[in-house]
Amino acid sequence: MGVTERLLIMETMNNIKIDQLRINIPYDEIYQLEDSQDLPKEVLVADNLLHLAWLFKSNTVSHGHNGYTSSYNFGSGEQGGNISVMWNESRKDMGILVDFTATGKALYESLAELHGIPVNWKKIIEELYEKMGHISRLDIATDLINYGFSVNEIIQRLKNEESFFLNTQGNKISSNRFKIIGNYEEAQTLYVGSRKSDAFLRIYDKKVEQDRADGLYRNLARSCNDWVRVEAEFKHRLAKDLGKYIATLTTDNIYPYLLSCVLERWSLVDKEK
Repeated sequence: MGVTERLLIMETMNNIKIDQLRINIPYDEIYQLEDSQDLPKEVLVADNLLHLAWLFKSNTVSHGHNGYTSSYNFGSGEQGGNISVMWNESRKDMGILVDFTATGKALYESLAELHGIPVNWKKIIEELYEKMGHISRLDIATDLINYGFSVNEIIQRLKNEESFFLNTQGNKISSNRFKIIGNYEEAQTLYVGSRKSDAFLRIYDKKVEQDRADGLYRNLARSCNDWVRVEAEFKHRLAKDLGKYIATLTTDNIYPYLLSCVLERWSLVDKEK
């Protein structure tokens, strides 16, 4: 079985997940709330959607970034991971941003499960769009563990023109759009596209990344033979449109749709013999 066939096994896998997430809630939602002595209204808006204050018993306050001046952070410090609620009272048009790091989202889901609170991302996204909010970043990821191939193998096939990526229009993606971390003989990461664009693909050796002293999944990395992570990053307009479509789905199982978004934009195929 070739690299492409094994990569396309993702279609039947059930470990497709949202890895990182940013959602934007309209600032006007604060006017629907009563004053609270415990949390700013901006944080309460996010809490109504996500139950952050219930799951995380403590938080830290810091300065925001990217134009946001205030930030409440949940899950930081010894718990690892981070979820930040950010806003700027002078720029209400920027809305209230809730930024989930990958580890922050994983911690959020683990705590929710521990407390018996179901996390249904389809319903959360649907409610977000009912409030006229939107997703501003959505990372889709899958882990291919013990599938017997490496990032370097994919890169070698691309280099030798034995395999290639097709874009949404079915056109071959130029090798000029590839960026390799390492060298062609020992590459560990492949980027397809620009990090500044609205859509960006990263394929990397997760085993190497996690097999270090501070690796969150170090035990798994050491026990597996190979571990390749495939991550697709959607931002801005594309992320907003993806969220809008997810909100209209008639099923809570959004993951086959997420996978189709990745395969439609970056289809890895073998050269016809």
